[in-house]
Amino acid sequence: MMLLAMAGRKKEPVFGQMTLTASKALEYLKTSDKPFIRQVKKIIWIQKNEADSDGWAVPDWVLSNEKYNWCVILVDVVATEMPLFVYQSSALQLIEAKLMSLEADGAKIDQINARRMEIDMGDDSIRMSLWRNPKGDKFARYHVDFDSK
Repeated sequence: MMLLAMAGRKKEPVFGQMTLTASKALEYLKTSDKPFIRQVKKIIWIQKNEADSDGWAVPDWVLSNEKYNWCVILVDVVATEMPLFVYQSSALQLIEAKLMSLEADGAKIDQINARRMEIDMGDDSIRMSLWRNPKGDKFARYHVDFDSK
């Protein structure tokens, strides 16, 4: 009986999700020849110091730079996919507009505290493609494309 219960349970990965410092690993949005594509089940809108306090591996250059305050952590439906950390203002503006649209359509936004809000898609998800022209200068804006499941 115990084996049947264990066989039916989805196994979450243990390795690959923590850094060497035991913080929660993040992949960082950056300029790339290919877009970052995620099938997002959860969006965490969070202040950078709150994310750091919560154990996420927020990079030092974000923590020490005053121009970065809010960030987003995109959690994929695939448990082995590292969450994507977004701190660039041009991408955050587009994600915030999408969150406002989802909220207006009735999505439940959990405000954990003044520095952290989450939207959990439940059984649904949203496909997000984030990219920036690799031939653009260092100030080129990020683009974020959204598709429903």
